[in-house]
Amino acid sequence: MPWYEKEHTTAFDSAPPNGLYFLIGDLLAKRYNQDWIQGKKYPVISYPSGLQKELWNSSDDGDIITVFGALELLRQKTRDEGFTGAIEFASEYGYTVARRGENELLILNQYSSQGYVVTYDNRAQLITNVKRFPQEAMEILDAESRAVLPELYSKEQLGLDAVAPVKIFTPDGNWAWYPTEYDGEDTFFGLVSGFEVELGYFSLTELEGVRGNLGLPVERDLYFTPTTLRELQKQHES
Repeated sequence: MPWYEKEHTTAFDSAPPNGLYFLIGDLLAKRYNQDWIQGKKYPVISYPSGLQKELWNSSDDGDIITVFGALELLRQKTRDEGFTGAIEFASEYGYTVARRGENELLILNQYSSQGYVVTYDNRAQLITNVKRFPQEAMEILDAESRAVLPELYSKEQLGLDAVAPVKIFTPDGNWAWYPTEYDGEDTFFGLVSGFEVELGYFSLTELEGVRGNLGLPVERDLYFTPTTLRELQKQHES
């Protein structure tokens, strides 16, 4: 995950891409009760759609944006090059990737019929926009939520005292997921409240396809207060 020490330079400082800004770790540490990000900064690009995407740099390949889960695209490519780059992700995680028109790439979860549209400027060889499909669909894991989730296994010594910064839930059911760790691709660890209340691993891709009693997709709780797993377990068991 592309956290940088606050005072350190980044690969983007000399020629900042349009829409670049930094999430400030000191602010997010207080909001999400995650001390490990204090004194750090996290680069993202804000696109015209309003979506913000994690940005990092590979010395070999250049700038890379994270669109969803393990789907990463080189920022400075044509649409057809982006299509080629997304094929491996699609085959591994069960997504459909299709070219639309002359400059759009559609990435779709076949189980949820939700995904992303990536727009390219082919002449400039550049991604110019990323938006949800359909447009009103909520992102289960936005850039800020992704940024504040510790790496997988990094907090296991805390046990039930680990803090869940994010809550995902079925708005038309009684299931809830509270991740405390994330592998940066598809796997979370945290507390699951459903048929039982238990600790375990769960998948971002699978959550995209979950539907509640009325067929509604899962949502991220925008008003959730970061809470320890111990307290969450007590709340659900009672």
